[in-house]
Amino acid sequence: MIDNIKMIILWVLDHLSEVRTKRKIVVFKSDDWGSVRIRSKEDQKELIKKGLKITNRFDQYDSLETNDDLEMLFEVLTKYKDQYGNHPVITAVTNVANPDFTRIQDSAFKEYFFETIDRTYQRYPDSDRVMRLVQEGIRNKIFIPQSHGREHVQVNWWMRELSIENSPARKYFENEFFFIPSCDLLHTYRNRDLSAAFDVLDKNDLEVQKEIIYSGLDIFEQLFRYKSTTFTPPAMFYSPSIEISLFQKGIKWLDVGRIFKVPMPDGSEKWQVNYLGRKKKSGLKVLVRNAMFEPNISETDNGVSRCLYDIERAFSVGQPAIISNHRVSFIGRLDVSNRNKGLRALNMLLSKIVHKWPEVEFLSTNDIVHSLK
Repeated sequence: MIDNIKMIILWVLDHLSEVRTKRKIVVFKSDDWGSVRIRSKEDQKELIKKGLKITNRFDQYDSLETNDDLEMLFEVLTKYKDQYGNHPVITAVTNVANPDFTRIQDSAFKEYFFETIDRTYQRYPDSDRVMRLVQEGIRNKIFIPQSHGREHVQVNWWMRELSIENSPARKYFENEFFFIPSCDLLHTYRNRDLSAAFDVLDKNDLEVQKEIIYSGLDIFEQLFRYKSTTFTPPAMFYSPSIEISLFQKGIKWLDVGRIFKVPMPDGSEKWQVNYLGRKKKSGLKVLVRNAMFEPNISETDNGVSRCLYDIERAFSVGQPAIISNHRVSFIGRLDVSNRNKGLRALNMLLSKIVHKWPEVEFLSTNDIVHSLK
């Protein structure tokens, strides 16, 4: 019954869309690039000893991308071309900074500091060439970063947790880990964790986040030498109160869910319903994902069949296929077999796409938003 209702709602939203095209466009949107998660296999073991329960694929497999991760991903992407000779392209939804753990600790956990990802890559083993590889991916039009905000943590809430000595946040801090499950938090934040960087409970959260938006988008331009045109809030939650700030900094499209509750600075929540091309009062337009490729959600399913079904459904209603994905699909720092499975699945998916739709066009989010004007 619930699944039937969901299908009806999605059908309605598809037909509300102001975007229609006969072109067979495929876009890959992959989240979380640049952000730290589990630092190493040794850190993962220590975190488990400290009480962290590994209940999701991110804590099981996700870590900062390595040189090998990008080189092997690029190798798969460059095997395929669309009808115009373009390779598949990953729109890499990227956090441009991480907490500066040393300086935060030196402040006795009273002040927040961050470091840009180029510094993080230099600190982490086997990631020293990642920034150069990203620039190579940009030049070859196979890996195009877009903004995922500055860091992947709600700064105010995390610092509140860190201010308490002997808190779980303090214990996990030693391993540079801040994706703390809600059950380990000493305060209640709508029963959510800290990963939604733009979640809000009050106006103070909102003011801090406006500064984070400005600095994050400035850092993005400094690192990649162009402005991000789209913005994806980490973990999707965000207050509409930040939309004007995003628009003023050059963001044109907001990548969010179709149906979800948005947090408000007065502590309340409101339902938001979105469809592709929806125009918001802030001046932003809405970009929604209508397909999914997550090869490590299941141990027995590589996600290819589900993604092909989603693509076909998008094409049937005259929409581009905008595929939702996460970096963890292709990461091997903690477990090489995870990367191998993801790349094999990607290879299979791309092979089937070009065979089934020889007229396919592989575009980045940048390309598609310009074509959808």
